[in-house]
Amino acid sequence: MAALNAGGFGGRPKRDFGYRFALWVWKCSSKEKLYRRLERVLRRPSINIVSVVDEMVRRAQQRGRSDVEAIALGEVQRRMHAGCSVSESFADMADSVERMLLQGGECAVGGGEEGRRTGLQRVFALLVRRLDAGRRMRQAVFRAWANLITYCAMILASLVVFSDYVIPRIAALYPTSHWNGVAASMLVVSQIVQSDGFIIGMWALVVLALMLPFVQPYWTGRLRRFLDRFPPLGFYRLQQGGAWLASIPALTASGRLKAYDALVETERLSKPWMRERLRAIQKGMTAGLGMGRAMQQSGFQFPDREIVDDISLYESQGLDIESVLDDMADAWAETGYERVVKQADAILSGARIIFAFVVLWYTLGTVVLQIQIPNYFMSVVHMG
Repeated sequence: MAALNAGGFGGRPKRDFGYRFALWVWKCSSKEKLYRRLERVLRRPSINIVSVVDEMVRRAQQRGRSDVEAIALGEVQRRMHAGCSVSESFADMADSVERMLLQGGECAVGGGEEGRRTGLQRVFALLVRRLDAGRRMRQAVFRAWANLITYCAMILASLVVFSDYVIPRIAALYPTSHWNGVAASMLVVSQIVQSDGFIIGMWALVVLALMLPFVQPYWTGRLRRFLDRFPPLGFYRLQQGGAWLASIPALTASGRLKAYDALVETERLSKPWMRERLRAIQKGMTAGLGMGRAMQQSGFQFPDREIVDDISLYESQGLDIESVLDDMADAWAETGYERVVKQADAILSGARIIFAFVVLWYTLGTVVLQIQIPNYFMSVVHMG
């Protein structure tokens, strides 16, 4: 495996950026489709996965050698023909949990090559379920963030337009020293929006928003623990928690790993944010607590308080933790998605109210000024 990654036995040089880019594009669009095809094909007896990949590569290459599927699967084909195992052949396109599952499928007991085929078919079925749930969750999170950013941009645009164009033109006709009430508050906000501090703050928020997807897997500590309880940052906890929850029963399905062992393996392969939470759960289980109780005592509400309470309840009734997690993962595929949608709707409702308030506030202020301006000019004429 190390030789593979280093570009040796069956490997590809790390600096082949064209391959890496094609692989990334293909993974974003067709990875789940591939797993679904392989799962369906491998249901048939005496089907060899190598011949299936060969046929898929041949069809992809008919669309052109530069086709991303031809490039991605061509590397899988090359490794298979070099004698690599399925998990090694799929190493570039599969994440760490998927590779562990494929390794378990290859080691399926009973029936030699046929048992191996059956084991891989079962693994690909698990991967399809896992990817399908993850895709739906990602789409829900993406829509939530996209809608929130859109409304924030609309609110900011309305503030900038009024502050930079409307208020200065009115101020040129009507001295600001006479403004009061709602009009005076509009003037204060206009001055704030036009200040250098506001501009710097907005750019800082933009940079933070762009960096957030890259920072979230590594951001740990008390502040992050607190912010994870609330949307929109809490979306990451729901998304990653659901993916982890689906991974545990998938890893234990072969019978080679128990829940604690699967927890240890996923903790070892995780990034700092996930590792912090899994390590806290592992610490409780090492002390003799069940997984549900260890989740409660970790203090992270991970993956979600409701899920943790359910696992703890079922576990206290003597139910097998592996079967409990399997049921919870299936339920979370739907309830987790609904949770994100509900929280996103609540945030968007608040954003709509703020946007409506801003528009109403500026409209009311403008009407007040339209009433005051004629009176001001009449008083100037009388004084003249």
